[in-house]
Amino acid sequence: MQSNNPILTRVETYSDLAEPMTIQGAIQKSVLLTVIAAGLGIALFFYCAMTANLSIAYAAAIVGAIGSFVLALITTFKSNTAPALAIPYALFEGAFLGGISFIFQLKFPGVPLQALLATFITTLVLFGLYKFQVIRATEKFKSIVISATLAIALVFVVQIILRLAFGSTIPYIFESNWLGIGFAAFVAVIASLNLILDFDLIESAAAQRAPKSFEWLCGIALLATLVWMYYSFMRLLSLIQGDD
Repeated sequence: MQSNNPILTRVETYSDLAEPMTIQGAIQKSVLLTVIAAGLGIALFFYCAMTANLSIAYAAAIVGAIGSFVLALITTFKSNTAPALAIPYALFEGAFLGGISFIFQLKFPGVPLQALLATFITTLVLFGLYKFQVIRATEKFKSIVISATLAIALVFVVQIILRLAFGSTIPYIFESNWLGIGFAAFVAVIASLNLILDFDLIESAAAQRAPKSFEWLCGIALLATLVWMYYSFMRLLSLIQGDD
């Protein structure tokens, strides 16, 4: 069983006939983690806005990104830790959301709200398409989305290395031009399609009677995808507005 998103890529599970997970349980935990992350993100955003403290926003974004990435890796390889690490993971994601949203708001007013609406609407549309079986997570679909996600991850890793080591950037695709906007749109589309894989993960895990603790892992996977979608929409909208 696998769910592909920028953080959570493969999870092995096993059946628990005594107390298996349920789709309802996974949804409830996904909603809980999302509410925690969103609540902290909104609180941090308004705190930074009221105090005009950009340094806190940068620190929160960096700490949140690193912390959530580390915890996601731990739960990926040790799925039994998910119940204990799920809420701390949501808090790290909340710190990232609040910090990065304030940073974008300062340079591109209105973009965070537009990205939030885009994420919400896209999630509802994709859930509807999956629910009514218009889009299914077939093996071919999974292969395409996984390959594209890995390619995007590689591009961003190279970009980070270039910035840290040489103070440079990959030409064109991270700039406000037609190629940069096209790449950002492609990333947003692939991030959104990862939701289908996460919906399939929840459904398949429940069908295989995965352990109850796996509900938390599904919640982490879904939250990771939602955060990636939101950030991708912010990048796309900011590039459309002007220089990134």
